[in-house]
Amino acid sequence: MKAIKINILIFAGISAALLCAQARPLRAEEYSVPAISVSTRTLGQRVDLLESQVESMRRELQLVGAHEPAGAFSRPRMAIGPENPPAGESFAGLSGFSLRSPDGNFKIQFQGIIQTDGRFYTGSGSNPAAYAPAVNASGQAPVTSGFFLRRARPVLAGNVSGFYDFFFQPDFGLNTVGIDDSFLDVRPWSFANLRIGKFKPPLGLERLRAASDLTFMERGLTADLMPSRDTGVEFFGGLLGDAFTYQASFTNGTADAAHAIDSPSGNAKELVARTFFQPLKNSGRRKLENLGFGFAGSYAASNPGVPVFRTAIGQEQFMSYRNTVAFSGEQIHLVPQASYYLGPVAVYAEYAQTSQVAQAGNARARLTNRAWQSAASWVLTGEDASYEGVIPKKVFDPRAGTWGAWEVAARLHQLQLDPKTFPTFADSSVSASRATAYTLALNWYLNNFVRLAVDYEQTWFAGGNGTGNRPIERIIGMRSQLAF
Repeated sequence: MKAIKINILIFAGISAALLCAQARPLRAEEYSVPAISVSTRTLGQRVDLLESQVESMRRELQLVGAHEPAGAFSRPRMAIGPENPPAGESFAGLSGFSLRSPDGNFKIQFQGIIQTDGRFYTGSGSNPAAYAPAVNASGQAPVTSGFFLRRARPVLAGNVSGFYDFFFQPDFGLNTVGIDDSFLDVRPWSFANLRIGKFKPPLGLERLRAASDLTFMERGLTADLMPSRDTGVEFFGGLLGDAFTYQASFTNGTADAAHAIDSPSGNAKELVARTFFQPLKNSGRRKLENLGFGFAGSYAASNPGVPVFRTAIGQEQFMSYRNTVAFSGEQIHLVPQASYYLGPVAVYAEYAQTSQVAQAGNARARLTNRAWQSAASWVLTGEDASYEGVIPKKVFDPRAGTWGAWEVAARLHQLQLDPKTFPTFADSSVSASRATAYTLALNWYLNNFVRLAVDYEQTWFAGGNGTGNRPIERIIGMRSQLAF
């Protein structure tokens, strides 16, 4: 286009010069040879001048074109010199910030979660001041009231060449540094996929839920009977439009309620399998399509890990085994589970049982611990409840008169230790044999990324304080969460 414009300018300049030369009538004396010679030189000089001006304009246009951005409908320009190809497009949304290569073969996402909590222990009975001394007398001091950086997790995730996904999530919360998740997914089909690395063993319904999507500030007491993270391989997939999903993992094995170390602690490994079925998911029956139930279980020939049990919101240790106890022999988990979502209402429940052989000196026994929980929530502002959390229809904006989404929830849960645990494998004067709790929650979703929560939990114990019961734990928890 520029060459055409320049040629038009040259032609216009020459035409203008000729017109100027012929603008007035010629006199007879101008037909003489000397007169013609003078006019030709003048014309040539004018043409030379025009060509010089056009060449100058050509250089200016090239310079402008090199720095001027192309319009929305302009044709791509030719680069004057070597030019680096674009790095890719950037995006931001519910999945965080991302970069993608022009051919779509590479995508990287930057995500994160920051949770700042407040825990305030209100004591027991009519004398809250006596709570801490009473727990101290049991041998397990309560956690101090105050504010905590519960989770600080930058996330790096992405996709390479279509069906290779990766996920890396460290955690810097509670003054610790560790890697929570680090795995590679190979996803050639929807019905058969492979995961390799460190991840959550597929056992509990609530345990598998992302920390940012939890209805309550902390998982229930059933989580004490399941491992948190382990390292190995997992096969997973879905059939019938994901109405039936399955997961099967083969990992190093670790103690209940524990993060596995990143290297094996023994030769024995743990096999975990889970199925979840939503029979009417694709039936079009809205009232029943989100009804699901499942079952998970595990088997390990041996698992030497020794668990420690804590309350949910308070995260107080209420039971530990004697220092002389070692676990050996088979370990088995059984975890039936169910959930139901209907518009703004959600209900879920699960049962967890773990059975393992404990040994202290010459004493040896198989101990079976059990836990259960049931929970219900209601989104007051009418948004749909889901396993992935709540997305407000109208974000918090007081200038526009919108206030986000509000949710209330309640939960009842319990953990029961095997009676054979006491007194051989644990001391009933410092460790409780049972914990029963209820939790009330109020969640405020300001937008898709920011959430504020207030929880109240009360936990009763059986044993754990000399010849009596450990004092009731009453706690108010508060959370500020940013997750993107």
